[in-house]
Amino acid sequence: MRHKSTILDADEFIILPILIEFGEVMGKHRASVEQGKEPGNEAVAEMEPRMRRWGSKLWEWTEFGEKKLWDWLQLLSALAIPIVLAGAGFWFSAQQDSRQKAIEDQRAQDVALQAYLDQMGALMLEEHLLDSEENSEVRTLARAKTLTVLGRLDPNRKRSAVQFLYESSVIDKAHPVVDLSNADLRSVDLRLKDLTDADLSEVDLREADLRDADLSGGNLTEAKLTDADLSGATLTESILSGANLSAADLDNAALTKANLTYAALEHTDLSGADLRGADLSGTGLIEANLRYADLTGAQGVSKGSLKAQYVKLEGATMPNGQKY
Repeated sequence: MRHKSTILDADEFIILPILIEFGEVMGKHRASVEQGKEPGNEAVAEMEPRMRRWGSKLWEWTEFGEKKLWDWLQLLSALAIPIVLAGAGFWFSAQQDSRQKAIEDQRAQDVALQAYLDQMGALMLEEHLLDSEENSEVRTLARAKTLTVLGRLDPNRKRSAVQFLYESSVIDKAHPVVDLSNADLRSVDLRLKDLTDADLSEVDLREADLRDADLSGGNLTEAKLTDADLSGATLTESILSGANLSAADLDNAALTKANLTYAALEHTDLSGADLRGADLSGTGLIEANLRYADLTGAQGVSKGSLKAQYVKLEGATMPNGQKY
């Protein structure tokens, strides 16, 4: 009797794994069917078709299935309108709050300025501030009130305060009553035609607007004037010793016989400036612009020292009177 060989053909090697996998799938299917028939799962099995039927009916009742693209767009726009209106309401409310806050701030500054003017008037009339002795209590009080209010006011109201002090003769260079050293006058608009002989020494005037202002004979010793606009200003015989004028604009400014010793004028625009007889001893002029400036008789500088600091000298008149 011949026995069948146990060696499988190549075709049997291909078919056998497929049959095994099919048997496993069928076994899992029968197991899931039998599990669905267990007592605990009968309710779930019956509920699923019902839920599908209810979902289908709900879809039909709401007519979602019949909606076209235009209908959906209309629906979305209708839903978006309340959201847009709510956002607009919040924005308008925020704008109103901001505007109201700005009005309140302006009112508070007006009140502060008026209170300061009233207090200073009382010190002058009742405490004889103008005739007070140096380092007296009334002068100390006047300085404290002035520095405090200048630190709170905006540039326009600072201008009003300075004008009041100048016209009241309490910041006169010859007889200063209120010491403004370290006063905060940043970005102030001081385009006043008459600030002659004013004492503004050590005042913070960074980015101040002093265009065409008359500061002739004034004391600006060690004043901070970085990025200030002094174009067209009159500074004849003014004292600017040790002042920081870096990157300031002194275009066409009158600086005749001005004292600029040890002042910082780096990157400063002095084009067309009148510097006749000015004292520039020890002054820093690195990369300053002196095009068409008049340096006739200026002290402390020479053509060589100016070139060494990379000063722009096109068309300038040198201290010896020669054109560059």
